[in-house]
Amino acid sequence: MIAFLMTIEDEETRSKLEEIYKLHKKKMYYTARDILHDDYEAEDAMQEALIKVSKYIDKNMDPKCNKTLGLIVIIVRSISINIYNKRKRRKTIDIDGYENVIHDDTIGNPQLNIIRLDDKEYITKKLSQIKKEYADILTLKYYYGYSNREISDLLSIKEGNVRVRLMRARNALHEIIGDEPHEK
Repeated sequence: MIAFLMTIEDEETRSKLEEIYKLHKKKMYYTARDILHDDYEAEDAMQEALIKVSKYIDKNMDPKCNKTLGLIVIIVRSISINIYNKRKRRKTIDIDGYENVIHDDTIGNPQLNIIRLDDKEYITKKLSQIKKEYADILTLKYYYGYSNREISDLLSIKEGNVRVRLMRARNALHEIIGDEPHEK
C-alpha cells in the first residue's frame, strides 16, 4: 500500500489518501473480506479502491467525514464484488455474454424528486429497502453528484450498465415509495 502512495506526486493528494487509509483501513478491509473471504484479495480490493479514489479526490474532501467513508465503502464493495465474480467465472464456463445497453433514460423522471428532498432519514430508510447495488448507484449519482461516466469508472462497470442500474434503482425506489406521502 505504501508503495502505491509513494507514486503519487501531489503532496496534498498523497497525504489525504494516507489519512483516508489510516482512518478507514479496518472498515475497508472488513467490507472486502466479508465479500471475498480471502485476506489477499481483500487487500487488493482496498488498494484498487484507493487508486480509484485518488482520481476523484478534491481539496475539500475531509478524510474524517462520514461522506468520505460512505464513498470508500461503496467503492470497496463494488470492487470486491467484481473480484468475486471474476473468481467465480474462472471456476465455471462462461456460456452467455453479458447484457448490453438497454436504453438511455435521460428524460426527467418525477420519481427522482423524492431523492432531492432534505429529509435524509426518510431517504436512507427507503434506500435500505432496495438492493445494495441500486442504493449505491443512487447514492453516487444524487448524493455525491458523480456523472454516469465517473460512476462507471468508480464501480468498474460499463457506462450503459450504469444507466440500466439507475433506471432499475429508480423503479425499485418508486415501487417502495409509490404514492406514499412524505412526512417530515
